Amino acid sequence: MNTYTPALLPNTPSNETLLEWDREHQLHPWAAMDDWQGYDNMLVDCANGIYLWDGEGRRFIDGPGGMWCVQIGYGREEMAEAIAAQVRKLPYTSPFTNTTEPSAVLARKLAELAPGDLNNVFFTTGGSTAVDTAIRTMHFRNNRLGRPDKKIVISREKAYHGSTYLAHSVTGKEREKNRFDIEKRLVRFLPDVNPYNRSEGMSVGEWCDLKVADLERMIAEVGAENIGAFIAEPILSSGGVIGRRRAITSAPSTSAGRMTSSISRTRSSRGSAGWATGSPRTTSSASSPT
Repeated sequence: MNTYTPALLPNTPSNETLLEWDREHQLHPWAAMDDWQGYDNMLVDCANGIYLWDGEGRRFIDGPGGMWCVQIGYGREEMAEAIAAQVRKLPYTSPFTNTTEPSAVLARKLAELAPGDLNNVFFTTGGSTAVDTAIRTMHFRNNRLGRPDKKIVISREKAYHGSTYLAHSVTGKEREKNRFDIEKRLVRFLPDVNPYNRSEGMSVGEWCDLKVADLERMIAEVGAENIGAFIAEPILSSGGVIGRRRAITSAPSTSAGRMTSSISRTRSSRGSAGWATGSPRTTSSASSPT
């Protein structure tokens, strides 16, 4: 049971003034540009555990956990103490020529947790820049290996991979593709993987077979020699929260075999470099340690 009681002190400036300044000066993500100054955003004053308190002292459950990134909850003293201690000891040093204890320890830990031969980590500041870095690394490697055409990324409809330019380009959300410019030369999209959209009478297993066939067909159409990466969320989050058991990652053994065969053909055609079977957020890149 959460027994936390927020120490609600009058804000200086007042809540009303802060909200007024917010409306006058701050742009929020996905705000309608013709009416954004009329938005009535909630002023969050403090948080603890799974709860948020607004400026009036009302308590709310933070259902999405921030933006799905506050997995350990708010108000963790050990986290605050670790951050404060590191800031006092060494808040920053250039990673170009230096290393630090936290970064070396975290890199080692991530290498231990990652599957197969994924033993190297490049730290970034967030998920979007991690995806950008993974794609740029794939492009750089293929350029250095004399494969300038092996650059295309296969992604999925409804997938979300970030808001920076390259991450945004491989995102399969309609609003991103319709309202912004994307690098269309570098990405191809597979059809939606949500099994809810399957035909009446089709089993989930048959749907998974169809999704694997979509990937095989895409590889054949684009050409394995032109494909540099396949990016997929282990859980298709904003595209419908499609978990592993309901998407192509749970395909029957026959489908999994065909998937492996497709990947193997792609890798063997021009070498193994530049093929990613998982999200770069959890393999080739990671957010910076605090």
